[in-house]
Amino acid sequence: MKRFGKGNGAPWGVLALVAIMLGGLASGCADLSPYRYTQTYTLMEPSVSMAKNYDDGKFLIRFHVEEKRIFIRMENHTSAPLAIDWEKAAYVHIDGARHKVAGVDFLFTDNRSKGGITTIGPGGVLNDFAAPVKNVEKLEPWTWALSPLFPLQDRQALANKGKIFGLDLPIQVEGEWKVYRFRFQITNVIPIHQSV
Repeated sequence: MKRFGKGNGAPWGVLALVAIMLGGLASGCADLSPYRYTQTYTLMEPSVSMAKNYDDGKFLIRFHVEEKRIFIRMENHTSAPLAIDWEKAAYVHIDGARHKVAGVDFLFTDNRSKGGITTIGPGGVLNDFAAPVKNVEKLEPWTWALSPLFPLQDRQALANKGKIFGLDLPIQVEGEWKVYRFRFQITNVIPIHQSV
């Protein structure tokens, strides 16, 4: 059995220095992104909100859109459980095409296209995200890749401005199911200045 330490292999100080240098190199590359543009969004339906919030008195839902997914924070303001039916939920792309969508509990599994129901207890909060199932690729066991929602790598991104996309979420409120149509408009497309 070979043991590492004094007199056996590389000195610990050299290994620590190499690890620090590699960590610094990796963190220096973290600022590089394949995306050359970023976008701003406004919630247009069911009500207009630049903050991307919707509150009907029974629940408050807040959205945060990123390149690959739509983050959701949902607060239940009722005394009964709320539920989201991911099996019937849909992402509506800027071209109008509807795609199956999944939340974090279902997206990175082999059963992602089957969806499921997420329940939020009375007074509870859900932190989740939604992404189109078609944008997920399994690379190897425990390794998944998620493609961006929109082209953001080149000047083609500029054509996104003004386009509408959204989520159709079947939500059960006080025992009744209703499909909420959340629509977002891409209000601006902004170049990202990256230093190399």
